[in-house]
Amino acid sequence: MIRPRHAVLAFLLSIAATATGCDDNPVGRICDLGTAQPATDESVVASPSLDCVSRTCLRVPLDRELPPGSAFPPNNSGLCTAECTADADCDRVPESPCITGFTCGVPKGNTVGRSCCKKYCICKDYIVLPDNGVLPTPEACDAGNADNDCCNLPNRQNNPKYPKCQGFE
Repeated sequence: MIRPRHAVLAFLLSIAATATGCDDNPVGRICDLGTAQPATDESVVASPSLDCVSRTCLRVPLDRELPPGSAFPPNNSGLCTAECTADADCDRVPESPCITGFTCGVPKGNTVGRSCCKKYCICKDYIVLPDNGVLPTPEACDAGNADNDCCNLPNRQNNPKYPKCQGFE
């Protein structure tokens, strides 16, 4: 039998969980890239970033005019991001300078290195989306092309056909 004080405690905990929110991928908070200011035409994925729940900070090139109320991160800053598979995976935090929300895709030029071809939550204020609203997958991220050597592509890690991906995690 549940005691009244335990019932009250359980009720208060459920209210606290609801009030604080339980988003899986809170994205959009300004974060420090921890490097010198990146070039204006390159994407930078910085991890670990202690500013972010996901420990990942992203800066993408500004490819369009900002919508009213939006702000582009200053100098060596980006926005907290998270890996995703769909736009719905990206939970915008209220304090984000990103006004129009986030889309899930491979950041421009993110086709080399440890984060190659990974999809991240990207602020729609900063990029030009095609009419269909979906960022195209870069050719270098086509898993059907055996010449693409990104180890994050399906069936590449520890596959003898891809020697660069042996022991890659």
